[in-house]
Amino acid sequence: MIDLGLKRITRLVRDQGKFPWRAIHVAGTNGKGSVCAYISSCLKSSGIPSARFTSPHLVDRWDCITLNGAVVSEELFLVTEAAIKKKNAREGIGASEFEILTATAFEIFSREKVDLAVVEVGLGGRLDATNVIEPPVAAVITKIGLDHQALLGSTLEEIAREKGGVIKVGSRCIVDGTNEEKVLSVLGRMAEEVGVESFHAIRPEAVDREGEGGGSICEITTEAFGRQRFEGFLTGAYQPANLSCAVHALSYLSREYPSITASTVLDGVRNTSWPGRMDMVDLSCLFPGQGKRVLLDGAHNTQAALALSDYVTKELRAGGGFVSWTVSASKGKDIKEMLRILLRSGDKAVAVEFGSVDGMPWVAAASTEDIVSAIREVFGEEVEVIDGGKDVLGGVKMALKLAGEEGHTVVAGSLYLAGDLIRLLRRAEKECE
Repeated sequence: MIDLGLKRITRLVRDQGKFPWRAIHVAGTNGKGSVCAYISSCLKSSGIPSARFTSPHLVDRWDCITLNGAVVSEELFLVTEAAIKKKNAREGIGASEFEILTATAFEIFSREKVDLAVVEVGLGGRLDATNVIEPPVAAVITKIGLDHQALLGSTLEEIAREKGGVIKVGSRCIVDGTNEEKVLSVLGRMAEEVGVESFHAIRPEAVDREGEGGGSICEITTEAFGRQRFEGFLTGAYQPANLSCAVHALSYLSREYPSITASTVLDGVRNTSWPGRMDMVDLSCLFPGQGKRVLLDGAHNTQAALALSDYVTKELRAGGGFVSWTVSASKGKDIKEMLRILLRSGDKAVAVEFGSVDGMPWVAAASTEDIVSAIREVFGEEVEVIDGGKDVLGGVKMALKLAGEEGHTVVAGSLYLAGDLIRLLRRAEKECE
């Protein structure tokens, strides 16, 4: 059960959120993780002691916490988590799993003496555990869409008000300017009411989806770095907007951290990775001798599904090819709408259930029966669908078989499914060494 609020986390963390490090706080529906990945990579390339906290984790509970670009050690995580749990029990705080995880991350940042921490909101913003931090150096708000309506509100305006809760007095607020006008209006009013240093709705000046090597390029102009041309950034039509948010935040940070330069930003962006999102993955170690590659993406809501569909249409369906899917979803998601967006007549699909999620007992997979039923209701016999049960590896293998030589294979519908496949792949890669 998700129980939002700041009372418990305020008691759990040191000094009620007055940390020795400063934060860049990132909220939004989609794109938060990418923005965090860009900024933290650039801070590393600039030589600034830094950390990152994102959620959910992908494979291990601690991989959502990084120090200077590297995942925190299991030992440091478990020792710190134990101390937080001990305080929770001793003081009868009753903190949730996510609040304990958040407090663990923030305590690690303090112990390791980082200067800056890039912090992704878990859910919403106003009442999210991460919002215990004092006014951040900068608040970044990415694209806002309909998700978690039962907790955040049923309209974009209501959701924007919740996510805008990270906007605090004295901070600079940077917002994805591709948001709908009604979202920008809500956030702009909130920024004015709380008294931010400045409010910027930004977007890249130029985007070319046919850059050298077939990749995208974009140009972004900031006060500190001037006009920069970026190539080799993360995949996806929405990434120029995410990158623009990150670069504008870095431009502002460079006022106080002069080691952040145009050159270190270009290097940092070039070296940014964000596994499980628009990620072309080689499965040779899982299926020896087959040399199979799949597109792996954690798209789990309407907005993310539209972005994935756009990429699949342009890059994989060109020439009339079909797509063979391995799909899963969290219980409670609008499965039918997501599948309506992703699948096409002539596609093939294998429904699977991802496994239990360590540290997140409230997360459960939608049943394969529900996924199969949704596909048949939307597409009838136009999409061949197979119930793969709880066998993720078997489901991917079946999707590859269905794709044959003519189709492409995509694994999508949930970050938890992406995590399961990456975990299986890492184990296989150790055996391949």
